[in-house]
Amino acid sequence: MDQISTLTGEFRDKTRETAFQASRLTESRRHARNLFLLSAALNALFLLSDWRFAGTPHFSIAIPARVAVISWSLVCLYGVRHMTSFAAVERICFAWQIVTAIGVAFLVSSRSDIAIFVLVMLPLVFYLVVPTSFRGNVGGGLGCGAALLAGYLLPAPASPTMLGMALAMAILHCGMWIAVARMNRLQRLEWTASREAQDARAAQARSLDTLERIFATIPLPLVVGYRDGRVIRTNAAAQRYLADGTGAPLASTSEYYVDAAQRAAMLAHMDSHGGAVDSFECRIRNPNGDIRDVRDVLISSRSILIDGEDCMMSTLVDITHRKEAEQRMERLAMTDALTGLANRPHFLAAVAQAVDATTEGRGQLSVLLIDVDEFKRVNDTAGHDAGDALLCAVADRLKRSVRPGDLVARMGGDEFAVLLTRLRDPRDLDAILSRMTATLHAPLPYRARTIECRVSMGVALFPDALLPDRGCAIDELMKHADIALYEAKNNGRGRAVLFEPALLESWQREARMLDRARQALAHGSPEPWYQPKVHLATGRIIGFEALLRGTHADGGPLMPADVAAAFEHAELGRAITDRVVDGVIADCRRWLGAGIDVGHVAINVSGVDLYDDGFAERLLGRLAEAQVPTGMIELEMTESVFLGRNADSVGRTLHRLSQAGLSIALDDFGTGYASLSHLKQFPIDIIKIDQRFVRELQTNPDDAAIIRTVLNLAYSLGIRTVAEGIENAQQVDYLRAGGCQYGQGFYFGAAVAASDVALLLGEEKLPRRTM
Repeated sequence: MDQISTLTGEFRDKTRETAFQASRLTESRRHARNLFLLSAALNALFLLSDWRFAGTPHFSIAIPARVAVISWSLVCLYGVRHMTSFAAVERICFAWQIVTAIGVAFLVSSRSDIAIFVLVMLPLVFYLVVPTSFRGNVGGGLGCGAALLAGYLLPAPASPTMLGMALAMAILHCGMWIAVARMNRLQRLEWTASREAQDARAAQARSLDTLERIFATIPLPLVVGYRDGRVIRTNAAAQRYLADGTGAPLASTSEYYVDAAQRAAMLAHMDSHGGAVDSFECRIRNPNGDIRDVRDVLISSRSILIDGEDCMMSTLVDITHRKEAEQRMERLAMTDALTGLANRPHFLAAVAQAVDATTEGRGQLSVLLIDVDEFKRVNDTAGHDAGDALLCAVADRLKRSVRPGDLVARMGGDEFAVLLTRLRDPRDLDAILSRMTATLHAPLPYRARTIECRVSMGVALFPDALLPDRGCAIDELMKHADIALYEAKNNGRGRAVLFEPALLESWQREARMLDRARQALAHGSPEPWYQPKVHLATGRIIGFEALLRGTHADGGPLMPADVAAAFEHAELGRAITDRVVDGVIADCRRWLGAGIDVGHVAINVSGVDLYDDGFAERLLGRLAEAQVPTGMIELEMTESVFLGRNADSVGRTLHRLSQAGLSIALDDFGTGYASLSHLKQFPIDIIKIDQRFVRELQTNPDDAAIIRTVLNLAYSLGIRTVAEGIENAQQVDYLRAGGCQYGQGFYFGAAVAASDVALLLGEEKLPRRTM
C-alpha cells in the first residue's frame, strides 16, 4: 500500500498517522498503565530476589537500581492518567524506557544466569509492548539493548563471548525492527479497513436514511407490493391518496381498479417490455369503493426482487383534472364560444364522416353555407353587441329550423354552415330551405329597436353529377357550397342558390379574370387609353373616355372584358382604379403643360370605389396636387352602384365630387335596375345610352323607341346624353335628329395611347355631319 512506509510500517502522511495514533489514544494509555503497573510489581518481586546478593559488592548496586526502576514505574503510572494526547503518552513511555534501561543495565552487571535472560527479554518488551511510534519502539529497543549489553560486558570487557554477544544482539534487533514495521503495517491496514468499513456503514446508513426520507416524502403516491396486488410498503402520499378514511394500512390495490382487465393489461405490458411500464392510463374508484367518484391516473411500474420474490414498485399520477381540462378544451376546440354551435374543424370532421356514410348508399347529404347579409352595417350602426345578438339569434333559429341529427356550425365571422343528412329526395331539401328562410328572415327585436335579419345561402349536394363518390374530396363539396353562396350574394342576396355545374364555370371564369388582373398589376401593364367623344352636331372631339388597356402574360392585349370581375373585387377593383386615375391625372398634367386642350376625360369607377367614404377626398387631393382642374374629369358609373344598402355612401361621395366640379355620368342607362328617382336623388349630369340599343336601332323598333324615350327624358331633366357604340353614319343621323348631343364608337375612332391623343386632336379625318 503506497500510503504506508515500507521501512517503518507507518503512514507516510503525517496527518493520517496522527489521526491513527489519536484513534488509539485510549488503548495506548491503557497499555502504558498496564506496562508501568506490571513493571513496578515485577521489579518489586525481583527486589526480594536481589537480597541474595547481600554481603556481595553487587548488593549495593542491585538494590538502588531496582528501587529506582520501581519508583519511576510508579511515577509514570501516576502520570499516565493525565496524558491527553498520544505525544504525551509517547514522551512518558520514552522517559520510562530510559530510566528502566539504565537501572536494568546496572542489574545485569552481575553477569548472573538471569542477566542473560533480561538482556534479551527487556529489549523485546521495548520493541513489542511499549505503546509508542516506530521511533519510540526501535529507538527504545536499540538504546535498551546497547545499555544492557554495556552493563553486562562492563565487568569483563575482554570476554571472549563479547563479539558473539554483540552479533547476537544485532541480529535480535534487526529481526525486531522488521517485526515492528510489519506489526505497524498490519495495524494500520486493519485501522484503514476498519475506518473504510465504518465510513461505508455510515454512508450506507445515511443513504438508507436519505432513501427512506425520500420515499416517505415524495409527493407522488408510491406503492411497493406483490404482483397479486398485496401491499408491502407505501409512502405518505399513497396512504393519503388511497386511504379509505379508517386509518387502516393498505392491504391490496386490486380492488381499486374500475376495470380489472386494465390491471391485467398493465402486467402483460410489463412482462413484454422487460418488467417496466410507463404512464399506463387507467381508472381507479374512490377508496371507499364508490364507483361514482372515479379518478383517472397514470401508473408507472418497475419489477423488483424482494427476498427473492417478484414484486413491483409503482407510482401514481392523478390526471383527473387534466382529463377534465382536456375534455373541456376539446369541447372548446370544437365549439364556437359565442353561439355554442360546432366550429369549423368540428363541422368539417362531421362532413367527412357523413360523406363516408353516404357513399354506402344512404341517400344524399347537403352542405349549406349561410352568410348574414349586411352584418358589417349592423355592427357599424347598432354596435358590436347588437351584432353578437344577431349572430346568436341566427344560430338559435338555425337549430330550430333543422331536423334532429342535423348539424349547425358557425364557420367564423358572420358565416354559418348546416349539414343535412338522410335526404331521400329534393323535396326534403326544399322543405328545410323554406323553413329556414322563413325563420331566418324574421326581424330581430333588440333593445327597443328592430334589426333586419337577412341571409344568403349556398347549397351543395352529395353525391351529384360533379361529385359522384368519396374520391372527389370533401374540399370540392365545400367549394361548391361556397360558389353557390357567392352566386347568392352577388345576385340580390337574401336567397338560397343550389350549386350547379354552370356556377362552377362562371366561378372559374371570374377566377381567371382575377388572376389576369393580379398578373397585370404585378407587372405594371394596366394603363389608360383614350377613346374620343364627339359633338354630334359639329363632329369635333369634346373629350375622351379613359379605357383600361394592358398586356396578357402571353403578350396579347388585355381588354376590360378580360378582367371584368376584378372591377367589383374589393382589393383589385381599388388597385385598378388607382392605376387608371394616376395615369389619367399624369396624362392630363402633361397635356395641360403642353397647351393641348383635350376637353374632359371620363374615368370609369365601380361600386367598390364609391362605397369607400375616403374615395372622394383622395381623388380631389390627387387632382389638386397635380394642379388638374376638377372640371376636366368626368366620372362614369353603372346603375348597379345605386342598389343595396350602400346607396347612402354612394350619394355622399357623388355629391361631394359634384360640388367640387366633377361631372357625373350614368353609364349603360336602361340595362340595370335604376329607377327614375335615382336621376333626381343623385347628381347625374350625363346619361350614356348603352351600345346594345344603338347597335340595332335601325332594325329593331323597340330599341329605337327606348332611345327616343331616354332622349326625351334627359331633355326634360336637363341632362346631357352620350350614345355609345356608334358604328355608321345612319346611327349618327338618327341620334342627332333625336336630340342626342354626344357620341362615341368605332365610327369616330378606337381608343389610342396617351401619346397619340395630340395627333388625334390635330387630324381632320373625323366624320362631320351637317343637318
